[in-house]
Amino acid sequence: MQSRIVKSRIATRRREKKAEEEIVVKVPRQEDVGYLEFEDEALSDGDRRRKIASALVMIGALMGMLSGTLILQGNPSGLLDSSIFKTNEALTLYGSVLDSEGDPIEGASIELIDIDSSSVINSNFSDENGRYTINEVAVKEYELHISKQGYETVILKFKPEPIGISPITLLKGDGERIKEERSETEGWSMENAVILATVEGLFTIGCSLVGVHASFEIKRKKRYRRTQAFCWVGLFSRGLIIFGPALILLSMILLMLNKQDFEDQQEMEVF
Repeated sequence: MQSRIVKSRIATRRREKKAEEEIVVKVPRQEDVGYLEFEDEALSDGDRRRKIASALVMIGALMGMLSGTLILQGNPSGLLDSSIFKTNEALTLYGSVLDSEGDPIEGASIELIDIDSSSVINSNFSDENGRYTINEVAVKEYELHISKQGYETVILKFKPEPIGISPITLLKGDGERIKEERSETEGWSMENAVILATVEGLFTIGCSLVGVHASFEIKRKKRYRRTQAFCWVGLFSRGLIIFGPALILLSMILLMLNKQDFEDQQEMEVF
């Protein structure tokens, strides 16, 4: 029994020794190992400026598109409340009185007549320069009676406006002369405000679309002047009033610093 155990141990050692001899470790050669080489593609200063300019124009144009959309969706009645179209509640009435030779007439009687009641609302006299003023006149239809002894009376039918009344000429003689001075425009209606808001909104969106196209033109760097022209149109998109135009204007300055990268400018340098 003991002899069998000894033989078994000897056989086990022989197998282990044989196994150690058969194990081979293969190490690949260094030249067989492949690797990727990454090329450092660093952007030049010009390319970096163009990328920034393109992004600024795109942001400014999108701001303009947002502004145009807000104008189209907004309440056009707000335009009627602006200082451009708002009618003042009361105005100062002023003008001058002249004779047939263009000389000022002093002491002419100026009477403001209410058409509905035919009563005198206010009155005054022309000064040595023929000028007169009547303060705090409500905006509606009136008659202005201008008279002086020895001259015919002029009855002026008018509606007060901020620009005042044109000079009135008195002719020597008796009688009355009726003169009309009414503006053909009676203010802005809601329909006009809607039309104006629509045109303004569409114009803003159109300019912003040109700005978007300018952003792609900057990346193409084909035509310098055409690209700047598109940017200039994009300024009128007025994105958020001043922020959009400021960004586009900054991008135009960056393009000026990098104009030599455009193909048409390179062709001009060659010739």
